[in-house]
Parts: sequence; C-alpha cells; structure tokens
Amino acid sequence: MSERPLIVVGVDGSEDGLRAVKYGAGVAALIDGDLLLANAVDDTLMAGAWGVVYDPEVLHEAGVAANAAAKARAMEEGLPAERISTEVIMGTPGGVLTRLSEVASLVVLGRRAASGLERMFVGSTSVAVVTNAACPVVVISAAANPDDVGDKRRIGVAVNTDPGSRSTLQAGFEQARLFSSKLEIVHVVQPPVGFFGPKLSPAELENQIQFAKGGLEAVAKSIAEQFPEVDYETIVVADSPINELVTRSADYDLLVMGISDSAIPGVQIGGLMRGLLAHAMCPLYVAA
Repeated sequence: MSERPLIVVGVDGSEDGLRAVKYGAGVAALIDGDLLLANAVDDTLMAGAWGVVYDPEVLHEAGVAANAAAKARAMEEGLPAERISTEVIMGTPGGVLTRLSEVASLVVLGRRAASGLERMFVGSTSVAVVTNAACPVVVISAAANPDDVGDKRRIGVAVNTDPGSRSTLQAGFEQARLFSSKLEIVHVVQPPVGFFGPKLSPAELENQIQFAKGGLEAVAKSIAEQFPEVDYETIVVADSPINELVTRSADYDLLVMGISDSAIPGVQIGGLMRGLLAHAMCPLYVAA
C-alpha cells in the first residue's frame, strides 16, 4: 500500500461530482498524494425504496461509467494514472464516504444533489459526511465554483471564541500555507435583539467587538508562530454570521470551518454550517 496521503472523492456523475474530482486531483498533485474515486451504489434503491426496484447490474455499470469519466477528468489535471484508483461500493453515499474517511487525509464531494428539490438546499450526502467524517471534508459546487480556485490567494477561517476553535484556526493556517495564500481570521458577533436579549448600545457593541478581537488576536499569534510564512489578519464584525460569511466567501479560494464553530451545544451541525454548505460561493473546508 502506498504511503502517500489519500484523497477520496465522491463520484456520482453530476457536474458537482466532476468539480469535486477536479479539486481533489489538484490537492493530490499538490501534496504528492493518491486519489481514490468512489461511487456508491445505494442499496436502498435495490430494496425497493419509493416503490421502484433497480437492477443492481445496471447501477454498477452506471457507477463504472461515472468513475471512468471521473478518472479521465483527474488525468486531465495532470495526475498520473497509476496514482488514481476507482471503486464502486455498495452502500449509501454518505455511509460509504464516511467509512472511507477513516483511511483518508481528505474527502471531497459535490455540494448539491444531482436533481430534484434538494437543489434548493444542501444535499443529504454532504450533511451526513460533514457530520460524521473522521478527516477533513471539502464540499464544492460546480455552479458556485465553476473555475479553478487559487487565483484570489486568500483563504478565510471562521471561528468563534470558544477554546475548541483553536483546532479550526490551526487548520486555517495549514490551508493558507498549503496554497501560499493570505489568511483572514473572521469572527462575527451576532448583536442580540428581540427575544434573544436587549439591544446593545453602539458603545456596548463596540466593547464586545474589541474584547473578542483581543482574545482572537492572542490565540492567532500563538498559532502563527508555527507558520511564519503565512500573512494573516483578524477581523471581528457585528452582523448575522451567515450573511457575513456568505458575502465574504466570494473573495476566498476556500472557507475553513469547524463543526464546533457552527453548532449549538449538543448538536454536531448547526444552522450556520447548513447555510454555508448551501450558499457559500467558494469551496468549504470542514476541519475534522
């Protein structure tokens, strides 16, 4: 078995899937890794879900064809054929990719469902993998990210002020170093209004912003010592987190998030993460 890091890409024949292949191949080339293209044959379809029973041979052949197209796309990106493997695996896409994440350095998948009402939201596979993966996950959309990423040379990392955010911030620095990019460390203060608390005065809100910025800068400085080549700045603003981060994502090559930075206590994936999975205008990197 190769000792190179393994990049796993979910393949489903969709444009989002091929965009994920292109991104995964680029990362594999950058880090001298191997690429595994995985197509999941959903066994719930063969069990007669929704009253329709599919022929397993037909599903398998479709998976083989999708993987062949994906391998061709990866080779177009300059990755040697001997470093690309393909698998058609029985199981739900979310379950298959989650299992493969246990041996992978990174999982990459398309953001949206191939068709249907889920196009309006984020696909269930993305949510399942992001919630349960044992390694970092990149979710990318062909519609939102049709061109090569990397030209902006700017990566964002969104963090809260909890101690657990240190690992997310570390991941942000690692990605900025990998892609030779500037890092923006962003924390968004949600002003309390209405049922969530009394409205703050401008002075009180500014004090809250400055307090958060001071703490964030102290943590960032301690981590930045490990990454002297990374130029970074800290940004603290008062706004709706989803609105602020979606807007900023248009200027990033990658937005780094952590599960703990987007969830409410006791819930692994919160509304902020779901919103960014659905609407971010750059690839979303979810730290493990």
